[in-house]
Amino acid sequence: MNFLLLVLLDISAFADGSPEVIIASKPLEALIADWLRQGEEIHRLQTLVAKQTGVSHCQSLTTPSDRIR
Repeated sequence: MNFLLLVLLDISAFADGSPEVIIASKPLEALIADWLRQGEEIHRLQTLVAKQTGVSHCQSLTTPSDRIR
């Protein structure tokens, strides 16, 4: 089962207006680790594309309207 789904199931269990929400730590930690891993993969891909296109990494993170100035 997907870690995000497990976290959302925990949250929905407290959808009765309760001021407290309890989320199991294992699925939440796994979800955060998965997001970090995906972010690192995205960063590696951005770096690879920047090297292939000759654009510096900082330039690749700006929007086209930022480059016009």
